[in-house]
Amino acid sequence: MALPERGTSSSSTDDKEEQNCNRVITIVFLALFIDLLGFALILPLFPSILDYYSQTEDGFYLSLQRGVDWFAVMAGIPPERKYNSVLFGGLIGSIFSILQFFSSPLTGAVSDRWGRRPVILMTVMGLIASYSLWAASRTFGVFLLSRIIGGISKGNVSLSTAIIADLHSPKARSKGMAMIGVAFSLGFTLGPMIGAYLAMEMEKGEVFYLRSALLALMFSVADLIFIFLLLPETLPKEKRVN
Repeated sequence: MALPERGTSSSSTDDKEEQNCNRVITIVFLALFIDLLGFALILPLFPSILDYYSQTEDGFYLSLQRGVDWFAVMAGIPPERKYNSVLFGGLIGSIFSILQFFSSPLTGAVSDRWGRRPVILMTVMGLIASYSLWAASRTFGVFLLSRIIGGISKGNVSLSTAIIADLHSPKARSKGMAMIGVAFSLGFTLGPMIGAYLAMEMEKGEVFYLRSALLALMFSVADLIFIFLLLPETLPKEKRVN
C-alpha cells in the first residue's frame, strides 16, 4: 500500500513544481513584454527627435553635431544632412547598446549574490528614472542623460533569461526561452507602431514625443508593481555566490 502513496506524492510534487515553473514563465513573459513595448516606442521617433533639437539650436546638440560632421568627413561619408542625421542617430543608439553590453554582466553578477528579484526591481526603477527624464527633457543634454541611464538599467533583459535558467525542469527552461523570444517579437512589432501613432496624434503646441515618453513611463511603473507583487525569488540563498 505504501508504494502507490509514494508514487502519488511524487506525482503531486512534480505537478506543483510544473505549476510554479509555468507561473514564473508567465510573469517573466508579461514583464519583459511590457518592458520591451515601452523601450520600442522611441525607435521610429529618433530622426524626428534629432531634427527637433537641431531646430531649437540646442548648444550641446550643435557641439556634438560638429563632432559628427568632422567624423563623417574623415570617414568619407557624403556631407549631406540626411546622412549626418542617420550617423548621429546611430551613434546615440550605440551609446545605449554599449552601456547595456557592459551593465548586463554586472547586474547578472550582482543578482548571483543578492538574488534575481531585488536586482530586477532596481533595474526597472532605473528605467522609470530614464523615462521620466525623457518626458521632461526639453534640451538635448537631458535627453542624452535619459538614454545613458536607460542603457545602464537595461540589464533586466538578461536577468529575465537568468530567471528562466533558474527553473528546475529542462522542459520549463526551453519553454521559458521560447516565450522570451515571443516577448521580443511582440514588443518590437507593436512598440514602434504605437510610438509612431502617438507622435502623429499630438495636439497643437505639444512636444511630439511627450505621449510616447509618458506611455513608456506608465509601462515601466506598471512593470515595477507587477514584478514586486507577483515575481517570486528563483535563486535560493544556498545557491547564491558568497
